[in-house]
Amino acid sequence: MAIELTALGEPTSHTAIAKWESFEGADAERLPKRSAVAAIAKLFNVKPAWLLEDVFDVKGKKTDRQAQLSDIELLSEQEFNLVIAVKDQFLKNRNRDNEDAAPRPVD
Repeated sequence: MAIELTALGEPTSHTAIAKWESFEGADAERLPKRSAVAAIAKLFNVKPAWLLEDVFDVKGKKTDRQAQLSDIELLSEQEFNLVIAVKDQFLKNRNRDNEDAAPRPVD
């Protein structure tokens, strides 16, 4: 990865990468610089925030459902669209069922 990061304009040593990989706790010296995080995100085609999600748990712990969807980005566009279509259909059916079950005013 050091070679790839250097090619992206972020000269990085293998030693630096080893420090990042051994990161535990809040040891700021073991975190990559902001520019390195940006280069790594570009290299792996992800958002920088995704790389730091486990380090800086701003959003709180994921629910089991969120954890199960953590790899949704690995789906193709077509597969993703199918998942979304199924989800939308379930919600549409639920809303329709709720409307049918609602009490009607008596005339």
